[in-house]
Amino acid sequence: MTVLAIDVAPNSQRLLATDGQQFSGSIVARVSTSDAEWRALMDAAPVGHMPQDLSYAAGKAATGWPSRRLVFYAGQRPVAFAVVLEFRRLGIKLLHRVNRGPVLLDAAPSDELVLGVYRALRRTVGRLWTTPLLIAPALEKTERSVALLREAGYIRREADSWRSGRIDLRPDEHQIWMGFASTFRNRLRKAERAGAELRIADDAATYQWMIARHVENMRDKQFRAAGPDLLNALREAEPGNMLVFQLLHGGAAVAAMSVLRFGRTAEYHVGWFGPEGRSINAGNLLMWSAVREMKRRGVTSFDLGGLRIGDGYTQFKRTMRPVEYELAGEWISI
Repeated sequence: MTVLAIDVAPNSQRLLATDGQQFSGSIVARVSTSDAEWRALMDAAPVGHMPQDLSYAAGKAATGWPSRRLVFYAGQRPVAFAVVLEFRRLGIKLLHRVNRGPVLLDAAPSDELVLGVYRALRRTVGRLWTTPLLIAPALEKTERSVALLREAGYIRREADSWRSGRIDLRPDEHQIWMGFASTFRNRLRKAERAGAELRIADDAATYQWMIARHVENMRDKQFRAAGPDLLNALREAEPGNMLVFQLLHGGAAVAAMSVLRFGRTAEYHVGWFGPEGRSINAGNLLMWSAVREMKRRGVTSFDLGGLRIGDGYTQFKRTMRPVEYELAGEWISI
C-alpha cells in the first residue's frame, strides 16, 4: 500500500510541502490506486497538466488507452507523479505513453531530483522487457532539460512538443486585468456593451450541447481534436471540475467554451464561436469570465490550452499576455 504524508484540513487535503528539501538517494516508483491520493497530489503540484489528471486518464481509457498511476518517492517523501497510458492490440501491450508528465512536486527541483525521477520512470515502464515508452516530458524546453533526459537514457524523437501560456491568478483582479494588452481590454469592453448574458454551468445537458457544437466545428472547419467518447468520460470522472461558459445574445447561444479544473490549475479545453459571437468579441468576455471564476474557486494558474505558431486564435490568446512555455519535445525509451 502506498503511504503519503497528508495534512488534513477542513474541506481539503494537501501534501506536506516539499519545496526547499534536499534530495539524496535513489527514486522509487510505486503504483497508486487511490483517487483521493491522486487528488491530493494534484493539489500539491505547483502547476498541473491536464493529461496527468484523473479525469483525462478516464477519458483516454474510454478510447482504448487504459493507464497506471505512478508516484515517485525519495525515501518516504513523494516527489512526482505520472499517468502512464498503455496501448494494446489483441490484448498485447505494445507501448506506454506519458503526456506532459511526470509532474514534479517541487517548484524548483534540483537536477539530481529530475534525473532520479526520469530514471525511475524508465526503469519501471521504459525498457524493452516492459515495452517501449513514448514521453512528452513536463520539463520546459531548455538545454539543461535535454541534457538530463539524455543522461537518463532517453532518445529524442521530435524537438517540438506542447506549447502554451499561463495566466497567474494569484494577484488581485485589477492587476490581472492590467496585465492584458489594451486590445484585449478594449474588445472586452465592447463585448460587455453588447449586452450579452453569461451563463456558467456544470450540468450534463449543457456539456452535451457543448460537445455537439465542438463536433459541428470539427466537421465544418475540417480539423481533428478530442472526440465525444473522450470528452464525455473526462467529465463523468470529475463532474464538478468541468465548467461550460456560455454566452447568450438575444436569447440564443452565440459562443461557449469549456474549462477543466485539476488541483490548483485550470485549462481551457473546447471552444465554439458562432458568427454573432465573433462579431461582439465573445472570446474576450468568455476568457475574462473564466479567469475570474477560476480565481474565485481557488485556482492559481489558468492555462490557455495550447499555442500554435501562425494560428489566428493563438494571436488572440497572446493579447492576454500569458507567460508562455514550451515543453522539451517527444522522447522514447526502449
